[in-house]
Amino acid sequence: MPASWKDWKIWVKNARPFSLTATVSPLLVGTAVAAYEGTFRPGPFALALLASLFLQIGTNYFNEYFDYRYGLDSPQSLGASTVIFRGEMTAGQVLGGAIACFVLAALLGLVLVVLCGPAILLFGLIGMVIAYFYSARPFQLAARGLGDPLVYIAMGFLMTWGAYYVQIPRWSWVAFAASVPVGFLVTAILNMNNIRDYEEDRAVRKLTLPVRLGQTFARRYHAVLVVGSYLAVSLFALAGLLPLHTLIVWISFPLAFINVRSVLSARERAAFIVGFKRTAALHLQFGLLLAIGIAAAALLRPLGL
Repeated sequence: MPASWKDWKIWVKNARPFSLTATVSPLLVGTAVAAYEGTFRPGPFALALLASLFLQIGTNYFNEYFDYRYGLDSPQSLGASTVIFRGEMTAGQVLGGAIACFVLAALLGLVLVVLCGPAILLFGLIGMVIAYFYSARPFQLAARGLGDPLVYIAMGFLMTWGAYYVQIPRWSWVAFAASVPVGFLVTAILNMNNIRDYEEDRAVRKLTLPVRLGQTFARRYHAVLVVGSYLAVSLFALAGLLPLHTLIVWISFPLAFINVRSVLSARERAAFIVGFKRTAALHLQFGLLLAIGIAAAALLRPLGL
């Protein structure tokens, strides 16, 4: 039977909670940058975090709904999409959940507009447009191979800078520099998802980068994104855009090395499933270390350290 509103486990499953770290990391990093530059406002931070989480959950629901509606998923598809095929949720319930999440994100965004100024509205509108048309017609951005740059923009640049902006409403090169490695790793998560779904996407002509350019390219692309995140932090730290304390992210490099090595040598789908989970975990660990490094620099700066 389809889920009722009381069947919360099914609703949570379809929200893909394991993926929500992709929102938490940039929000923490952007907020740490604001603290480094002298301001931390817990209220706007909490509102921005909640709004961003609802936006991502709504995006996940829309993705499930439109992939089902357009015939891009099947009962054999991996992930939460099976809830519709199994009759655990109806397509209408999934669509309703998506709309409800977007409404909640919009309401929280309006509170931020009151607190932080009208420019926040632009952040929200851009995020919602990308989120909705990522799967929906007429654009179907993901199916056209545009998912990678748009996820980088939305969940790397916009979320990091947006978290900074609700604290300090101005442009920041430090926030921009911090967004680059975060964006690389969130794009790596998407790329691993696309490598995992390569056969299914190719069958329905969903033209992700692995389908367009092949799995060999996609595996090497993954390595560039992961290693590039560490190189970006190092270059920005040496150039003075990020504090040297951010080099603490290299503590997580052994995990990144294992991740990249296993993906480059993988041939079976099961290995890509593991790679996807490892990349999501790495994104969170890297983001936490980057935020800790920036926050530590803020705390130690009065001591001259």
